[in-house]
Amino acid sequence: MNIQFSTSFTTHIVDAVNTILPRLPIALFDLLVGIIVIRLIVRLARLVMKITNFQPGLRDVISSILETILWMLLLVALLNELGFSGIIYFFTGSIAAIGLAMAAGGSTLIADIVAGIFLARDVDFNVGDEIEIMLPTGTMTRGRIESMDSRRTRLRDDRGLLHIIPNSVIERNEWIVHNKRPGIRTLVKATKAAKRIRAVAREKRVQASYRREKNS
Repeated sequence: MNIQFSTSFTTHIVDAVNTILPRLPIALFDLLVGIIVIRLIVRLARLVMKITNFQPGLRDVISSILETILWMLLLVALLNELGFSGIIYFFTGSIAAIGLAMAAGGSTLIADIVAGIFLARDVDFNVGDEIEIMLPTGTMTRGRIESMDSRRTRLRDDRGLLHIIPNSVIERNEWIVHNKRPGIRTLVKATKAAKRIRAVAREKRVQASYRREKNS
């Protein structure tokens, strides 16, 4: 009986290998193309966000979420290419179930992602800023924000140590802004100067129009 079980198991393995091997070159090619496409899409998205003046932290968070979704789609496509349609149904069903469970249970994963989006949109929290963060232990950690993604913020302190902190921890606690990222003050001053110039030009146009009407 053990021999029959072993033979049956071996037969299934051989059948699976014979099914996968002819499709493997196409799947590897699709994997290579998929990696290139994912990188191009993410870089294009970052470029568009940079041109449209998205904050650096927000660009990092959106890029991280976009890249994760694209990798999941590529994985599903590769499983389909190799003939694992049953695994795809299980995989997609498991993702949906996990997603519902996380949403219902208030998972820290969802909390980190949502907090990351809010932090990235905050004008007082950007990549390059020097800040001091209150941790749940009651201690304060000071450093410069190196990068952000959908889950965590990376803070480099004066000693060169890299602190990796969940976004939800930062959002729930206090942070102190010591220095804005280099160039932000110049940008703010330039924006204010441009507004003043527009206001003066608008006032001059109104005065010129009033003079023309008065002389006519």
